[in-house]
Amino acid sequence: MNYLHWKIPGSKGDTIRVNKDVPAFVRLIDPLNFEYYKVGRKFESQGGWEDSPNVEFDIPYKGTFHLTIDLNGAQGTVKATIDIARL
Repeated sequence: MNYLHWKIPGSKGDTIRVNKDVPAFVRLIDPLNFEYYKVGRKFESQGGWEDSPNVEFDIPYKGTFHLTIDLNGAQGTVKATIDIARL
């Protein structure tokens, strides 16, 4: 599967802002679930299908997270940028 990916260190209360050009799956994933995501296994994450061009996630605890954007196997491309507001 093709996907956009950012590895983000963060702390509780930080906010990740995503701006994208088309509807897509946008997910915030912890490291273990990201490994599952990469190999196509069942995984848990925040987020999902987003029609809105702007999406925000609050970091739930201090650690490293993975932000992914994909079309779940559908054809097409996504362009996106992220911004992190830190406490």
